[in-house]
Amino acid sequence: MDHLIDNFDVYIEDSFNDFYKEWTSKKYKKFSECPSYGELKTLLDSVNPLRKYIGWESLSIKQMLDWRE
Repeated sequence: MDHLIDNFDVYIEDSFNDFYKEWTSKKYKKFSECPSYGELKTLLDSVNPLRKYIGWESLSIKQMLDWRE
């Protein structure tokens, strides 16, 4: 099942990069105001049940921002 998660990770990373650029532009006060938020949130909501099933930690946008900074 981890190969399926690896495939998600490619899309999550790309979507997060877009989100990160938007968020760090300081144009938005809430995550949900960023144009790419919906895509990133949907990807995370899709992959997290799989991650939980195999015993991995779930991903969150806040956590990903903390890792990046």
